[in-house]
Amino acid sequence: MPAHLATRDPRPPPSPPATKRKRTDSDSPVPVPSSKKPCLDVSLRLPSSLETKYDIQVQSVLSSSKMQQRVSAVLRHLSPAADGVKTRLSVLRARAPDAGKLVSIAEIAKRELAVGEGGGGGGRWYQYVALGEEKQERARDEVVEETVLGGPNKARGRSSRGDKVEEEEEEEEEDDDFEVMKTPLERAIEGKPLVRAVPVLNLFLARVSVEELKKRYGEQTNDPPTSENKRK
Repeated sequence: MPAHLATRDPRPPPSPPATKRKRTDSDSPVPVPSSKKPCLDVSLRLPSSLETKYDIQVQSVLSSSKMQQRVSAVLRHLSPAADGVKTRLSVLRARAPDAGKLVSIAEIAKRELAVGEGGGGGGRWYQYVALGEEKQERARDEVVEETVLGGPNKARGRSSRGDKVEEEEEEEEEDDDFEVMKTPLERAIEGKPLVRAVPVLNLFLARVSVEELKKRYGEQTNDPPTSENKRK
């Protein structure tokens, strides 16, 4: 067959393989540190000089918190090897439902602090307990549902005779074709969340006495009282 009559391949010629660019460190995403950090309870109204004078560690205790991790963090912060220019102070804070776990963590940490370096004993700890609060929002619909007639608590404690009377009253109410007007108070709070104060337990631990906290909340310690302290 003549060369000029040969059929041409309709497919386009294959493209050359793409060269892979080596990934550099600048291409990798830069992790952004979280700005959420536990801080001292604002409701306690502690003096601002406390944070400048002491090296403060704040830990939140939740139901999901691992006790051993919290204890280890407290001991690391209060260890003598970690001493610096500022006196170290460890703070544990928890809402009321988790206060029991906070107390357990504090008791284990105090026991380890009392053992001291090398297990020879003689370690001192100083504890201060303060009760604060934080604001918590809740949808008003959840509260109304629990208290309104016909809600989840309606069927509790009924007698058979009372059931029949209430059923007849409900049938009469269903026949009424009118809309109940809301009071001015109901209209004012409509759509706004219910804000309540939740108690928060704050427990301070240190290896030396903290005078600012002692004056406010009193002091608990395993340090035996001296004759000078007894006179005070």
